[in-house]
Amino acid sequence: MGEEEKGEKELEEGIEKEVGAEVLEKLEEELKELAVPVATTPPEHTKLLDRLAAMDEKVEFVTGELAQRQGEKMGFAIGILYGLIIGILVYVMFLVG
Repeated sequence: MGEEEKGEKELEEGIEKEVGAEVLEKLEEELKELAVPVATTPPEHTKLLDRLAAMDEKVEFVTGELAQRQGEKMGFAIGILYGLIIGILVYVMFLVG
């Protein structure tokens, strides 16, 4: 009985392979028949993208300017602090020396 079961299993596997091959061939034929859709953008969409790009450039410019101004303020404050510290150290050295 073990040999009969092995024979049946081999038959089933062979049938599955044949059916799988047929299904794959049908799918390949269907894919060959399908045409790839070609999409073109309408002029309004292109104009909209151009406007969005222009607005994006303006926003980036403004944020860059604001960051630069904030950096200048921070640099000014740090410069004053360093100046005061160096001034105090020089004053103390003159008093000591």
